[in-house]
Amino acid sequence: MNIRGFLIAVAILLTFTYSGCANKGKFNQSDDFWYKDIIKYIEIGDMDHADESYISLETEHIHSPILPTATLLMIQAHMKQENYLLADHYMDRYIKLFGTSDNREYIDFLRIKSKYLGFKRPKRDQKLLLDALELVNAYLYDYPDSKYRIYVETMKTNLTLAKFELNLEIIALYNKLDKPKGGEFYKNREDMSWFKRDEIERPKVFFLRAMFE
Repeated sequence: MNIRGFLIAVAILLTFTYSGCANKGKFNQSDDFWYKDIIKYIEIGDMDHADESYISLETEHIHSPILPTATLLMIQAHMKQENYLLADHYMDRYIKLFGTSDNREYIDFLRIKSKYLGFKRPKRDQKLLLDALELVNAYLYDYPDSKYRIYVETMKTNLTLAKFELNLEIIALYNKLDKPKGGEFYKNREDMSWFKRDEIERPKVFFLRAMFE
């Protein structure tokens, strides 16, 4: 199990454990009861209790017609709270329980958006950057006529610029360490001839963070 999978597993396990205590005495409720409970907690930003109510809804009413909508609500709410790992977990749940060729396109778009929004440290999140670009390229191939295509292409442009910026930083580091072969490898790995660094606004980071980038 990779680190991402481990963190998701721990988060869900803690939610189940806490849910058992917090929802003590609240069981065998209607699906509408749990759905309203989810909305109530989302509105006040209490995602821990929203997770608990969702678990109760899914456990007690796995075939409820409300469950797909509740799952989408949980995805959007966790993204809004910047809980991108948990948002990704609910996307997996949605695909597993309700995935069809019609709604898969939207969920795949949300997955890309989640990774894009979670990319905040361009010089430390290299794997996230590469994973996001891989998802973007797969999406554009799988859904050439998607109504979300313009948004995905915009994200691809920004991610590509971030990748090239990172490559230039790596090349500069190799040159500083007097290891030109390493720098040449990154320089020749892909076509960067069109990348004009002076014409592009560089990403801004909080000044305290910049000290360590």
